[in-house]
Amino acid sequence: MHALRLIGSGLFDEHPRLQIILGHLGEGLPYYLWRIDNRNNWMKAPHKYAARKPVADYFRANFYLTTSGHFSTPALIDAIAEIGAERVMFSVDYPFEDFSDAADWFDHAPISETDRRKIGRTNAMTLFKLPEA
Repeated sequence: MHALRLIGSGLFDEHPRLQIILGHLGEGLPYYLWRIDNRNNWMKAPHKYAARKPVADYFRANFYLTTSGHFSTPALIDAIAEIGAERVMFSVDYPFEDFSDAADWFDHAPISETDRRKIGRTNAMTLFKLPEA
């Protein structure tokens, strides 16, 4: 809900380069993007929040998701489909989840090796401006 409030507040219109990281594959929001925007359009009345664009536009431009404790392959594939592999990062959610279970799941998830490298390494390096090791 907090992410939706940030979007609705107009924050990302004022600060379009601001990036927010959400855990647990986006806390379910990627799967509701269509419905949120469709309900807003369906009502035919002007929305009462400051944001100028559809919610999904902000979500896809200003949010990154981490796997953190959500090691569901269908959910990962859905998140990639909704926001792109460039906006997903691998994480574990220690101490609540086990590193070896998380790594084993990620190593065997049926995604392309290009996406696995992005999610497991290069997306974080790009976002945090980390040098190549």
